[in-house]
Amino acid sequence: MTFAAEAPDEEKGYARLQHITDPGEVRHGLIGLGGVLGLRTAEIMRAELGALRDVLCVLVLRGGALMYPGFAAAFPHADFCVLGMRRTPDQLRVDHQYMTDVPRSSYQATVYIDCIAATGGTLLAAREAIAARCATGHEVAAVVSSAAAATDRVRAMGVSFVGFSLYEGLNGRVVTPDMGELDAGDLFSGVSWPSAPDGPER
Repeated sequence: MTFAAEAPDEEKGYARLQHITDPGEVRHGLIGLGGVLGLRTAEIMRAELGALRDVLCVLVLRGGALMYPGFAAAFPHADFCVLGMRRTPDQLRVDHQYMTDVPRSSYQATVYIDCIAATGGTLLAAREAIAARCATGHEVAAVVSSAAAATDRVRAMGVSFVGFSLYEGLNGRVVTPDMGELDAGDLFSGVSWPSAPDGPER
């Protein structure tokens, strides 16, 4: 039985993030939200599993990288795997040059950590890659936000969800409201303002 649990936004971090335009501030905000989301995910999983002794946390790059500090603190005894994804015009695939080893052959639970789920394709591709290397046990996707379509699609595949907002709208492949022009992967790589096509940088 899967679940979809929204994390409390008591400090209004997620609410503020939707109105921030400076990329550096967005990056800082995402790192802070990772701390809250990591603790909430660990709390839910501890209630479901009884203990967190046998967990694999999968950081889906690039967006999941900003969430690492919070999840490393919340899951101090978990194994961590870094998984890079490369998008092509036709599909999303794992870039094996950016995948670290999965230390064991089976886990009681696996947490897929990413920033935003729009269609759910990235999470499902990550799940497929990890399942080829180990028995994943109970699976949870931890995201800042997700489109309703992605939440429903991924849950139908047996993966639970934890996030701040899991039933957002979808405009093409963009979750609305989103976090501005830069996605989480861009923010992890750098915080420079993008160049405007017909004018100076903002």
